[in-house]
Amino acid sequence: MQRDSVPVKHPLAGTDAAKAATAGAPVLLVVDDDAAMVKLIAGVLQHLGITVVGAYDAIQGFARAVRQQPRVILVDWHMPAGGGAQLVRTLQGSPKTHEIPVVVITADTAASLPAAATALGAKGVLHKPLDPQLLVETITPFLG
Repeated sequence: MQRDSVPVKHPLAGTDAAKAATAGAPVLLVVDDDAAMVKLIAGVLQHLGITVVGAYDAIQGFARAVRQQPRVILVDWHMPAGGGAQLVRTLQGSPKTHEIPVVVITADTAASLPAAATALGAKGVLHKPLDPQLLVETITPFLG
């Protein structure tokens, strides 16, 4: 089932990306095939004034990153249409997105995953279930 890549409409998600851009609010892109995860992250970050935009596979994620130019991108490591590793590789290889910090989110507990993700250019790895405080601490330095 394909989902549209649109700003998250959730009571806790804050404003949509267009309003946020005009208001100067930072935009964070979450690329995860689990819509509930995108909404959860939006709920956690709304109090910081961050607009969360969701995409649900690697192809949508790259297109949204190019269009939105978010301050930070959270990428699920395991998802359809290319997966997280391929998306991180693509983001790092594109002149339009290579400077956007990427943080991998995953339920994968493989010991080799953090090294693999950082070797591709990710700035960090967060494990699911996400710790809200650690999420905030991880992305805050990238918000400017």
